[in-house]
Amino acid sequence: MKLSHLCIQNFRSCRDITLEIGDMHALVGANNAGKSSVLRALDFLFNPSTKSLNEEAFWNKDTNLEIRVEAIFSDLTEKEQEALAAYLKEDGTFHMARSARLGGKSDESESDSERGEDKITVGQHYKKPIPEPEWLQEANINGKNIAEWWKNKDQLVVGGVSFGDSWDSAIKKPAVEDWKVKAKAFVSEHFDKIPMKDAWIDNPKGYANVLKGTLPFFVLVPAVRDVTEESKGTKSSPFGKLLYAILDTVTQEKKTKIEGILGEVAKQMNRMGGNERVPLIAETEKQLNTLLNDFFAECDLEIEFETPTLEVLLSAPKLFVDDGFRNAVENKGHGLQRAVIFTILRRYAEHMTCSPEGRTRNLILAVEEPELYMHPQAQRTIRRVFRKVAEGGDQVLFSTHSSLLVDVAYFDEIIRLESRFEENNGKKTRSSMAWQLPITRMIDDLETRVSRLKGKVTPESMRDLYSHAYNPRRNEGFFASKIILVEGLTEEYSLPIYADALPSCAFDPQGISVVECGGKGPMDRLFRIFNELHIPCYILFDYDDGSPDKNIINKSKELLALAGESQGDAPQTLFVSDCIACFPKKWETDLEQEIPDAETLAREARKELGISDDTGKPLIARYIARKLTERKPPVVPPSLKAIIEKAVAITWKQSCLRAGTCSSAAVEEEETNR
Repeated sequence: MKLSHLCIQNFRSCRDITLEIGDMHALVGANNAGKSSVLRALDFLFNPSTKSLNEEAFWNKDTNLEIRVEAIFSDLTEKEQEALAAYLKEDGTFHMARSARLGGKSDESESDSERGEDKITVGQHYKKPIPEPEWLQEANINGKNIAEWWKNKDQLVVGGVSFGDSWDSAIKKPAVEDWKVKAKAFVSEHFDKIPMKDAWIDNPKGYANVLKGTLPFFVLVPAVRDVTEESKGTKSSPFGKLLYAILDTVTQEKKTKIEGILGEVAKQMNRMGGNERVPLIAETEKQLNTLLNDFFAECDLEIEFETPTLEVLLSAPKLFVDDGFRNAVENKGHGLQRAVIFTILRRYAEHMTCSPEGRTRNLILAVEEPELYMHPQAQRTIRRVFRKVAEGGDQVLFSTHSSLLVDVAYFDEIIRLESRFEENNGKKTRSSMAWQLPITRMIDDLETRVSRLKGKVTPESMRDLYSHAYNPRRNEGFFASKIILVEGLTEEYSLPIYADALPSCAFDPQGISVVECGGKGPMDRLFRIFNELHIPCYILFDYDDGSPDKNIINKSKELLALAGESQGDAPQTLFVSDCIACFPKKWETDLEQEIPDAETLAREARKELGISDDTGKPLIARYIARKLTERKPPVVPPSLKAIIEKAVAITWKQSCLRAGTCSSAAVEEEETNR
């Protein structure tokens, strides 16, 4: 089975967020945006326990609320369908939820030590269609209700079929169990005539045990995890469970042989070995007794070493790594330690999800910041490993701050989280918001805009369209609070320098990224992705007026239209609006008249850097920007000052997709409700 839908309410920073889950997702966002909250909510869903809950687990620390994590599972195997048959919806999906609240009745899945100890109780639920008439709902069938229903049994009719007629007229009042049996049979026989509604069923008997061996196996790797704890041989640690699983595979003949060898060792060390005992141990024991007898004549002191057993040996393993220097793993670098943790947990997951007969359960692997302590090449390797896990039929979710672990071509894998602050009655609260862009929405948009592609666009072709845009610098946009989309390196190199020279406009402190798009062509594609993830984007480009290539001019008009601006004649001067700006011809040409000593500075740059105009335009532009902003006072061309101030002030407006999107009014209403 696969997790396909997740809803988190009142858990940590998640007031109410809903996510569609695929095979692999990267959770991105600023610190405290809610990435870890999502992963911890998943841990609560699969491993419910009050031990991991406290006041901090409740949204805004409001313990009057109920924590609730709902999930939908699809693609169940025949074995899973059989195990969960009583809990499935008509379409074969399984809807479940876990809840937690302060006080209330404890759930049967909690151990005695958990019940009432911290006053937080856990509930378990599943959703299933039930009959609309109350007298057919099992949860409402009790002695008191039956007495009332039976007074008007001739009214127990649904779909033209009488439930009362199915009883012997001589019966004065049916028993509760009899009513339940007949109600179940009645629903089964007249299913097509009985109106149904979805309802959550709370804490059904035996439900917890059914889930234990059926749900996907969930593994969470926190950002901070000690390799020494992970490599212990205890029965509760992942590595220890692997070792004890090995013990289970040892044949009795082999066990007997090993135990015989260990018994011989015991004889060598302890008194039971008689003359076989190590002489020095026997002599030391004798000397100690001689001295002790000076105090207590009747005492006999015996030195006894614990008899080694297979279990004793398994409880004290030591992991060594030889990477040119053999040493205990805990003495290696943090990057290698983290890789060992991943390795142990992956093998543990394989052990828990497979049997000699084959695969028994799916795996959901959740990792907090897998890039920690990893160099760039290792980070790319981690992404490939995650992709391999996902392509193997499992699911992977990870939080990250690394642009190397995301890919523009896989924009639908991004789950972007951000914090929203509100103030009510003088009290400030923080809630996490989540944004996703399913690939189907982008396909619908493309087919709507380009009619000849109707029915021809596939997820694969959509990824191909974006695959050439992969670049860690462009991926940086996923982590930005705002983005300035530019054509090339000239703008990318120069704009941040000029921004630093303007009051309150420096980009980095505000989380603003300048993303070069590799030309004007890909700008609209990148804009659509970033905008639909609710990242405000400012577009800066050259109109290229006078270009003989009509495609270039048409592209300029497309970008203006995308921003909701007029597509008329080419601008004669710099065009700057709240969300887009363009130079009439080119950056270099149009800025030249605003830069004092422009030609002199350009000659200095070519001479000092040893470059030509053809290959060194970005470097020349950066050189000029540095020289101008180093002056007292700093010099910033007026056009760039206007662009930067508009870009810094940009806010997200609305969806730009043409199909399957909300109107601006609907978006405003949604934002207000949130």
